[in-house]
Amino acid sequence: MMAMESESSLNPPESSAKMRLAEGQEVNLGCGTLILIALIVLIFSRSKTGDLEREIEGLRTEIRELKTAVEGQSVRLQELQNTLTKPKAE
Repeated sequence: MMAMESESSLNPPESSAKMRLAEGQEVNLGCGTLILIALIVLIFSRSKTGDLEREIEGLRTEIRELKTAVEGQSVRLQELQNTLTKPKAE
C-alpha cells in the first residue's frame, strides 16, 4: 500500500489533466498574443502608410514620364526610318 501511495503522489491523476489544461491555455495565449501583436503593428504602421503612398505615387509619376519619353523616341525613330527609306527625288 505504501508503494501505491508513493507512486500516486509522484504522478497524481489530476496533474496530467492540469498539464493538458496548461497546454491548451498556452496555445490560446499564443494565438491571442499573435493577434495582439498584429493589431499593434496595424495601428502603428498606419502612420507610415502615408509615406509609402507618396513614394508609390512618385514612382507612378516617373513611370508615366518614362512612358511618354519612350513614345516620343518611338515616334522620332519612325520618322528617321521613314526619312532613310524614302527614295530621293533627284
